[in-house]
This record gives sequence, C-alpha cells and structure tokens, in this order.
Amino acid sequence: MKKYWILLAAALLLACNPAEKRNVVIDTPLEPPVKLQTVPAATRDNYQIYQVNTKLYGNSGRLKAIQARLDDIKALGTDIVYLMPIYTEGTKKAFGSPYAVKDYKAVNSACGSLSDLKDLVKAAHSKGMKVMLDWVPNHTAWDNAWISEHPDWYKKDGNGNIIAPNGWSDVAQLDYSSEGLQNAMLDAMKYWIAEADIDGYRCDYANGVADAFWQKAIPELKAAKSGFLMLAEADLDRMFTNGFDIIYDWDMQEEARKLINGGNPADFVTFYSNEQGKTPAGKTRLYFVTNHDKASENSPLDLFRGKDGTFATYALLAALNASPMIYGSQEAAYPQPINFFTVTSVDWKADPDLTARYKNVLSELQGLNRDSACTFYASDRILYIVYEGSATIGVNLSNSGTTALLPDGKTEYKFGAYEVKIWK
Repeated sequence: MKKYWILLAAALLLACNPAEKRNVVIDTPLEPPVKLQTVPAATRDNYQIYQVNTKLYGNSGRLKAIQARLDDIKALGTDIVYLMPIYTEGTKKAFGSPYAVKDYKAVNSACGSLSDLKDLVKAAHSKGMKVMLDWVPNHTAWDNAWISEHPDWYKKDGNGNIIAPNGWSDVAQLDYSSEGLQNAMLDAMKYWIAEADIDGYRCDYANGVADAFWQKAIPELKAAKSGFLMLAEADLDRMFTNGFDIIYDWDMQEEARKLINGGNPADFVTFYSNEQGKTPAGKTRLYFVTNHDKASENSPLDLFRGKDGTFATYALLAALNASPMIYGSQEAAYPQPINFFTVTSVDWKADPDLTARYKNVLSELQGLNRDSACTFYASDRILYIVYEGSATIGVNLSNSGTTALLPDGKTEYKFGAYEVKIWK
C-alpha cells in the first residue's frame, strides 16, 4: 500500500511540473465549418470567356497570332473567345483607342484581313469555341464617314456642334432618335454574322444606347443566327429586359477584392445570393477580377494579393453560377497596368506553373452543374461551395496553409496557401 501512495505522489508531482508541461502536446479537435447560406437552384447558361486585347499581339498580323494561341486559350476551359474591337480606328482627335471606330465594316489592317478573321472563327469553331466581337454602338471616331454623310445621326450642342460623350474627346456621340442610324447600325451588326460567322457581341457602354434600339435589334440578330449571344457592358438589370443574355457585374469585382483582402465570407455570400435573386432564369452575370478597363489602372496582382491571391479569387468566381471572364495576360501574371491604347508585349510563358494551375482548375470546373442549389460553408479563411449531388469546391483565402474539416464535419484536408481544391 505504501508503494502505491509513493507512485501516485510521483505521478502528481510530474503532472504539476511546469518544465515537464512544455513537452505535452494537446490535440485540439478541429471545428466543423459553419454553414453560411444556401442559394436556391437556378437554371442558367454559364460560359467561360477569354477576353483578347488584340494590341497584345504585335503591330501586325494580330488575328493570325491569336489563332496560333487557340489551343492554349481552349485549355483554360474557354467557351467564348471575345475579341476587343478589330475595326479600323480613327485618326482624327485620336489617342489610339480601338473604341474609336472609323468603319464598322472593315478590319483594322494591324489585325489582318477579313479572310484572317474568317480563318480565326473557323479554327475556334473547330475547337468547340464561339467567337464574340466587341461592338461600339454609342459613338464613332471623328473621321467616320457617317459624320460628313449623316450629321443628323449625331447629338449636338446648342450651337449645332457634334458633342463627345462623357468627356471622351476622341469620339463623337451618336443619336438613336434617328431611325436611319438605327437601321445602319443594325445592318453593320448583321454584316459580321453573314461575312465571318461570328457568334455574339459584347456591347460597349450598352446603357448609353436607347433601350428601344436593343429591343428591336437583339431579336433580329438572334434570328440571323441560332444561339447568338449578347453581352452588355452594363450592370443595369434592365439590360436583361432589353434582351441581353449576360451583363457585367462591376460590384462583384469589388466584393471579391474585399474578400481576398480579409473580408467576411458571409458578406460575400450574401451579396452573391442577392445578385442571383435578381437575375432572371436563363440569364447570367459576368464575373472577373480584371478586364481591359481595370487592367489599365492596376495589375490584378496589386488588388488581389499577388498572383496566387488573384488565382484563388478568380477560381472562386469561376465556380459560381455565372459566366467568368479571364482578361488575357492574367494567366501569365502580367505585373504592370496595360494601356489598351498601345501595343504591349506579353510573355505568355512567363509563369508556366501559374498558367498550369489556371488550366487545371478551369478544366475541372468544366461540366460542373451550377443549376442545382448550392450551400456555402466557412472554416476560418476556407470558403466551401457545395453543389447538391455534384461537387464541393474549397478555396483557401489565406496566404498560409491550414488543415480544415470539410463540410461533412468528418474529413480533414490540409490546404496549401491560396489552394483551390475540387471534389466531384
């Protein structure tokens, strides 16, 4: 009995010794993720879009250079190749903007020829991709023939002088109260369907154009080619009513920026859910971390915590029930702003590891059924998206690795910094 009490006393002494306590490892159980919200099922057409700034492809032969990269573009899960304006640019009062269109029915010689465009479209179609052109309906270059031939197609000030829109001094504002203008614009839009077999338009500053024009033009364009798509560079819901299939979501870019920079995942999910609730069935919103306008101000690397944070943010957006868009150069981690008025050289092989990550994740997301209800969960800086009976996507929003439980509350996974993991 005495021996028992001696051993017990020794054990208690050891347990209370601070020096010994330092070597004790306490295995704290992981907390299960917190359910944030379930977003109801919604039937939508989702497209992975790749925006091509043609001025990243040299001073000449741009369309052929783009065609040579179609396999790499396709490998990013691309459904639609969207070309920034390929039309002849004005020179009067010009700054080099491709959005100052001199002739709506002519290919800019720096891009190539109509034959080059036809070849590009045909090659894209053979790889299962659509081609969308950028359309500029709100204004023209100052040396567009319409100014001298049809001055009544333009808005004027009190002195009868044609005005520039929004302080954009290199372009002249069109006036859609003119039926002649409406007919000419629609004729020009139909031209590229007939001549080059294009599949859609991204319409620049679409909300600057009269709603009545879109309500007239879009049905005719869709009648001209089955499956024709219309994307509005506008975040106004009335663009859906006007017939557009996809509209820009500028606010989502800001919400995504806040999230990757330490924002509350619950706030992000609430914003997304509200946007989905306002989007009609069959329609979709365009999500992006950058585009030609945003990239002219900042590289996305400066806004989204470097190339890895940008990748994680974009992958999250690409997994949502919307249409995500890559701005060409993003996948190569181009570190500087890009002035789309000037020719810029991009090394497409600058970061092969990052490019491969984009390709791997976006190819995995292809075919994902986003129409089902999805539930969001959060575990510290891990955000999960669970599509019913389809897939679970986990995104680490942090620059440090961590081990977390999956939404089932049982399975552990060790995430790397800014890792994106998909379980199907």
